[in-house]
Order: sequence, then structure tokens, then C-alpha cells
Amino acid sequence: MKRLLLLTAALLLGSLAHSQEADDRGSLAEVTFVARAEYSSYDDECHYLGNSSFYAFVDGELSDNLSYSACLHLLGSDPAYLYQGTLRSDQTNWLDWAYLTYEFGQFSVELGKNPIKWGAFEMQKDDVDSWYELASTTWNETVVYQWGGTLGWSPSESTYLGVQMTTSPYGEKPFGSGLWAWSLSGMWEGDALSVLGSLNSMQYDGGSDNRGNVGVRAFAGDFTFTLDNSLSFAEGAPTQHQLSACWTPSEKISLTGLAGYDRFASDLLEDRIYGGLVGCWNPFENLRVHALAAYDTWYESPLLNIGVTWRITL
Repeated sequence: MKRLLLLTAALLLGSLAHSQEADDRGSLAEVTFVARAEYSSYDDECHYLGNSSFYAFVDGELSDNLSYSACLHLLGSDPAYLYQGTLRSDQTNWLDWAYLTYEFGQFSVELGKNPIKWGAFEMQKDDVDSWYELASTTWNETVVYQWGGTLGWSPSESTYLGVQMTTSPYGEKPFGSGLWAWSLSGMWEGDALSVLGSLNSMQYDGGSDNRGNVGVRAFAGDFTFTLDNSLSFAEGAPTQHQLSACWTPSEKISLTGLAGYDRFASDLLEDRIYGGLVGCWNPFENLRVHALAAYDTWYESPLLNIGVTWRITL
């Protein structure tokens, strides 16, 4: 499998060299910096910086059919944690993703570090737009950013099918652990309804964590309704259900209500029920102010979160 990834890398690098010879326009990169600062209270005694962070998003094209994307998580509420895990695959680190995409006809090949293809809309959002207090156990605990490759097929503008192989989030070292993850994913997007699904298998020492995931999203006027479901076949792993409704009466205001249930087939963890409301206000196009109130059965008191997010694109 490693040889397959190296061969694909060689093909993409060869295409890159060819495109640079054939096209003098080079790369027009779009760089976006995002700074998020927030205060999060998990109980009456402990207070945290929550998802306070600083990101750099870089996207660009090297030719008509070759593009790149990178996300650098430069600072977080615990900066040392981001950098001490640089060479690990079982910890989040400063490099969320960095990959090349080569498109040919209806097909595409992605190679590099990329999120695992996961059939839940919750997993499609950038971290900077997510809320720890209203996230599933899988979102909070699974390191989805892994090294590997994806072959995608888009028979139409509204349909996508993908086969992916990456390093496993259960391996300590990206390639040294010899553990892999496979994903078969698909998406259909309509004007009023979108469906996202995946089958995932992630190796760990002695077995595999096999899951089936499906998300359904419906649009009705100013409302967006999303239902994510995850079924795990591994002992002790959660079966998850999450339902949210987002009301966006204007470009500057949104209000989202969310409820989730994580059920564990193990005596080691009790089932988890969580839910709450989050409101966002964008006084300016590049500035977001948010306030969140939630409840989680794993904690003894309500969860509160307030903060601001500033975004600038160069």
C-alpha cells in the first residue's frame, strides 16, 4: 500500500513539473488568516480558552487541472500540544491538511494529508467553525487528519463517489505503525435535500474499527435541518445520532439548536446526551461574534461559551 501511495505521489509530481513547463502563469494563491478567541466554562471551578486558535488557510492552482490546499493550525489554547505531536498520527498537530488535487475528466486524485472521508455533515466543517460543547464524541476524539490518497468520481455536479486509503488515527506514527484506514464515501446535493454517506474501517492493534455513517440535510426557506447518524461495529465504540436546526433570517444572524445522543456498547463509558443553542452575529463580513449555552450529561453544570472570530483573505 505504501508503494501505491509513493507511485501516486510520483505521478502527481511529474504532472506538476509538466504543468509548470506548459503554463507560465504559476500559482495564484489565496491565503486566509482566521483568529478565534473565546471563553468556555465547563463547570463552576474550571475555565478554559475552548477553541481559541489561529489558522492559516492556503489554496491555489498550479495548472488547469492541478490545485493544492493547506490548513495550518498555528496556535491553539494549548500551543505545546500542537507541536509536540508533529510526527504522530494519533494526535492533532499544527498541520491539519496539505494535499494536491489532480482532476482529469470526471475523476480526481488527492494525495497528501487530508481529512478522512466521513459520512456526517458535522465532520465537513472546519474546526474553526465548530463547537466543542456541541460536538459528538467522534468529532472530539478522532484524529481525522491523516496521510494518504483519494480517488474521486463526479459523474455530475451534484454527485460524488470516493475511495480513500489513509494512515489510521489509532497508529502512533503515520507510516511506522503499519496501521491503515479505508473509506468508501458518497454525496448527493440537491436544491432542497443533500445526502452524505460513508463506510469506514480503521485499523488498530488487533482489529479494526468499522463504521457506517449517513447524514441528511434539508433546506426550507431560512431553515436548514441536519441529521447525522453513525453506527459502529467495534466493541465499546459509540452509536451516534445528532439533529440540528439552523435559522438564518439574514446574512448577519444565525441561531442553531442541536441535540445529540452517543450510545456506548460498553460498561466503561455511560451513554452521553447533549444539546444546546448557539447564536452568531456578523456585524461585519469578516467578524463573527458568538454565544453558546449547552448541557451535557457528562458534566455537572451547564456549558457556556462566548467569543469572536476574525477572518481576513489576502
